Amino acid sequence: MGSKSTIAEWVISKIPKAKHFYDLFGGGLSITHALIEKRSKDFEVFHFNEIRPGICELIEDAIAGKYSYDVFKPKWISRDEFHAQKEKDVFIKMCWSFGNNGQTYMFSSEIEPYKKSMHQAVIFNEFDDLAKKVFGFSEFRDGYSITQRRLFLRNKIKFYRTTKIPDFLFRFLSESQKKELDKIDNLRRLEQLERLGRLQQLEQLERLNDSKKLKSQKSQIIFSQKSFEEVEIENDAIIYCDPPYQLTQKYDKNKTFNHESFLSWAANHKTPILISEYQISDSRFKLFAAKQKRSMLSSNKLNGALDKTEKLYANAAFIARF
Repeated sequence: MGSKSTIAEWVISKIPKAKHFYDLFGGGLSITHALIEKRSKDFEVFHFNEIRPGICELIEDAIAGKYSYDVFKPKWISRDEFHAQKEKDVFIKMCWSFGNNGQTYMFSSEIEPYKKSMHQAVIFNEFDDLAKKVFGFSEFRDGYSITQRRLFLRNKIKFYRTTKIPDFLFRFLSESQKKELDKIDNLRRLEQLERLGRLQQLEQLERLNDSKKLKSQKSQIIFSQKSFEEVEIENDAIIYCDPPYQLTQKYDKNKTFNHESFLSWAANHKTPILISEYQISDSRFKLFAAKQKRSMLSSNKLNGALDKTEKLYANAAFIARF
């Protein structure tokens, strides 16, 4: 949720060298992964912390290859199965929830049948009548990799950009979406349809498995599942924090993140800290860098991506040192 993968290189370009790097709200490993890929020589030890149960195990399993397509073919997870299994299986909880929030199912009830049809065709080469209409054939010939199948689907959807959404797909849109489609141009309509065919639940886990540097330096990553203030910080360290943003959707509807307590902790810490946020009005922190970002985390896909300004704020220890 709120992944930094699209701006990871920008973020890591702002992080100074140190012996220890701490990623205290690690999420999907985007920043730690980018540092290991691009700047592994600038740090001796990487400390990855994520308080949510199962995330560290999920990432370690991904690095070890558990979710490689060579050995793992993800079955379709229905809405009912998601809610029945989400507290028992962290893969289902995170990879089949909307925005990886771990709480709500990935797809709307209207679009779920379409998604299932595309999933079964791409992953298992099983075509129902809908898949046959979308693809224009009844099966993939031998030799097509999973990646090639997904690219074929994406290209097919892009083809619709030059024409129009086929009538047989309209039944998967809600009434409000259909009304909205009447108000927007054909390009915007097909941006909506293109997103329906992306099938990206496993892309991040695949990247972790494919990272040779990540595998070779796994011994340099220390994983922990603690609250941010419980992590013991070594000397000669840089701390990066990507906490739940203020005034945005919660990671866990049953838990409240105390932003004031976090900011007080960060302001008084003697270690240099960089914090990702949209806005921090607390005068104890200085705006260090800012970058425009396209945010796709929206349940109303017809509104498209939203422009957001990602900002990095520094505590007094960071300003004093750098």
